Amino acid sequence: MICRLCGAPARSLAAESDGYRFSELSCYERCPSCGYIQLLEDYLPSALNERTRYLLHRNDPADPGYRKWLVSFIEEALLPYAKSACAVLDFGSGPNPALQGILSERGYGYTPFDPFFAPGEAWRARTWPAIVVHEVAEHLRFPGVALSELAGLLEPGGVLALRTRFPPEDPADFLSWHYRQDSTHVGFFSKACLKGAVEALGLKLIHENDEDTLCFKKEPYTL
Repeated sequence: MICRLCGAPARSLAAESDGYRFSELSCYERCPSCGYIQLLEDYLPSALNERTRYLLHRNDPADPGYRKWLVSFIEEALLPYAKSACAVLDFGSGPNPALQGILSERGYGYTPFDPFFAPGEAWRARTWPAIVVHEVAEHLRFPGVALSELAGLLEPGGVLALRTRFPPEDPADFLSWHYRQDSTHVGFFSKACLKGAVEALGLKLIHENDEDTLCFKKEPYTL
């Protein structure tokens, strides 16, 4: 099959398993070119099942632990790099746009987009000084297309902040990884994979951690 991130031929993850539970691993492919791990198209959830699963998520911004986790992302990956009080696009905002209050408290404008819960096309008609993709990249069916579009919608000097869990490299560890268990998590990026994919779109990495977060900047145009 073809990698849905970079377009190169992908290879069954079962071929790397050295005998570990081939039946489950056969649902996944890893791209030898970029490192992206994808669920085979035959196993992708229907739109109805996907929406139903999202409604079960407990993303309550009133929960102190969840709020602390969201604030850590904003303070680490967005506030040091985005323009003060700029407009922020929350790409994949979900049924409960939990980042809205946190960003509004800090003076930022907020626009949600979600194909199920905040649909519309107006966000595509402008450029953005900041875009956040918080726990969304793993849900993207065609991540190469989505990331390319988002990079194109950044204004010069704009930032793209992403959070998604980086998978274990070993196939046996990947099988037991809790993040894989969500049926709507259809693709996984190592840090190097995500870094390479976004930098190939012309953005510059300006922040990273080893667990789940990267931030990129679109350099201002120069003559």
